[in-house]
Amino acid sequence: MLINYSNYTLDELFDVNESINKDKYPERYKQLCEEIQQRKQSGEFKRKVQEIDRREYEDDDENEFIIEFSSEGKGTNRKLFIIGFTLINLFVLAFVLPKYIVSDLTNIHEYSTEIGSIKCHKEEVIDDETDKVYTYFDLNIDSYQNTYSAIGIGEGKCKNIARDLNVGTNVSIWHEDGLIHQLKSENNMLLPYVYMKPKVRELRTDDAFFYWFGLVALWFMFFKSLVNAVAPGSFTSNR
Repeated sequence: MLINYSNYTLDELFDVNESINKDKYPERYKQLCEEIQQRKQSGEFKRKVQEIDRREYEDDDENEFIIEFSSEGKGTNRKLFIIGFTLINLFVLAFVLPKYIVSDLTNIHEYSTEIGSIKCHKEEVIDDETDKVYTYFDLNIDSYQNTYSAIGIGEGKCKNIARDLNVGTNVSIWHEDGLIHQLKSENNMLLPYVYMKPKVRELRTDDAFFYWFGLVALWFMFFKSLVNAVAPGSFTSNR
């Protein structure tokens, strides 16, 4: 028994196509495929896709968060919103931007000390998204219960320095909070500032991405509300 699929909507055709037993009803399936192909040629498929895209866009627009302000009165709420939004941005920038600044060597105290112990530490970090393993080598120097670290240096450089420097050797360390910016042994420059500077900056800005992402998200969420605060009525909520 054949079925007149021409009376079916596209959604109904899709439902039938997913549930029909092709082996038990080969003629019905053939008839169904012919009807679907005819709908494609007529442009109905394209119109359906456009309608779905339009609905999704309208749904997103309806769910968009927009704060509306009145142009009447003193505009206290508008001013408070603008001030608050500006302060949040300034706070984030004031916290993140200094992370990219590495102190000049002339502003870092040279600390002469005797090595108590020295070790090249290997650390492996797995990227949760790609499962790729990243290997880092840190040179750790202990002296009088203090630890000084050169982070993320090359494997060969790290192992060579740890091998060549013995316990009791005098070294000069330029550091901030235990983070080595330059390392020198007598007249031998082991880790120059120009080499360590990008290493230090990379470590200091390791978490900066999250703050930049948060700042972009803030602008994305409140941009239209900010425009409304400056020029009331520019954007309206459809909810």
